[in-house]
Amino acid sequence: RHILIALLLASTVGLMAKEHDSKGDSLAFVNAEWKITELEKGAQAMYAQFPMFNSMQSICVVKYPMKKFCTEILHRPGKTAGKPSVIGKEVGAAFALNGGYFHVKQRIPSVYFRKDKEQLGYTHPTELYRVNGLMGFKDKKGRKARIETAVDTTDYESVSKGWHSAMATGPMLIVDGEIIVPVLTGDTADGANVSAMKQEQKTGAKIRTHYSSAQFYDKRHPRAAFGTDDEGNAYLIVIDGRFKGQADGASIYETAFICHMLGMTDAINLDGGGSTTLWTEQTGVINFPYDNKKFDHEGERSVPNLIVVY
Repeated sequence: RHILIALLLASTVGLMAKEHDSKGDSLAFVNAEWKITELEKGAQAMYAQFPMFNSMQSICVVKYPMKKFCTEILHRPGKTAGKPSVIGKEVGAAFALNGGYFHVKQRIPSVYFRKDKEQLGYTHPTELYRVNGLMGFKDKKGRKARIETAVDTTDYESVSKGWHSAMATGPMLIVDGEIIVPVLTGDTADGANVSAMKQEQKTGAKIRTHYSSAQFYDKRHPRAAFGTDDEGNAYLIVIDGRFKGQADGASIYETAFICHMLGMTDAINLDGGGSTTLWTEQTGVINFPYDNKKFDHEGERSVPNLIVVY
C-alpha cells in the first residue's frame, strides 16, 4: 500500500533524540498493523494500537486531499457546544475533530478565534505557556490551510492577514518538515503561567488551575493535532491516553514524532485530554475518548469549537 511506502520513507529521517530510541520507535511505527478504511474522495482513516516509546500507543488518523473537501473551524460556544459526532451529523460533515482550548465550565474558547473579520475569542493569559501558533484557512472553502508561528498575541492580525479564518493554538509541532519542540521542557514556562494566574485572581476571576509546563509538555496525555504535507493533504490525528497498558498517551515531543512519521511537514497541537475525539460519518467515533474513563467509543465531551470537513 502507498501509505506504507510513505511511512517507510519517513522512517529514514534522522530524529536522534537521546531520551528516545528513535530508530526503534520508527520501526515500531512502520511495522504496526494499521487498519486502513478507505473513505470518500480519496480520504483514508487509519487506526493502530502498538508498543512505542516504551508504552502502548493507540493512534487514529484521517488523511484527506484538501482540494476535494471543504474544511471549516466551527464556532459553537456555550449552549450550542456539543459532541463532535453529534455536531458532525448535524452539519452534514464527513469528518470532525475537536478544536482549540476552552474554558470547560462556560464552554467558550480560551484562545483567539476569528472568522472573516469577526473576532470570536481571545487568548487568555494563562494559555500562553502552550499557545504559540495560528492555524486557519486563506480561502472560504478551507482548501488552503495555514499553520504559522505566532508567539506574541499582538502578531495575530499580521500573521493571519488575508486569511478567511484563524485560531490560536499550540504548541507548534513541525515547521517545514522539522520537529521544533524539545524532548523535555522541564518547568521553563511555569513562572509566566503562575504570574498570569495570580494577576487574574486579583481581579476576582475564578479560573481553572492549569497544568505546569512539565505536566503538559512532558507527561503523557490524550492528544489531538492538525497537520499538512507537501502533497496537498491534511491530517486529523488523535492519540488516546490515560488508559494504562491500552493507550498510555503521548508527550508533546512524542506527538510531534508521530506526526512526523505520518509524513506531515507542518503540524500544530490542539486541545487534548478528555476533549480528544475523531469522528467520521462512515465509521463513527474512531478513537477511545477519555471523558467517561472507559476504553470505548462513548466518552465524548461537548466542545465549543471543532474542525469539520465536508
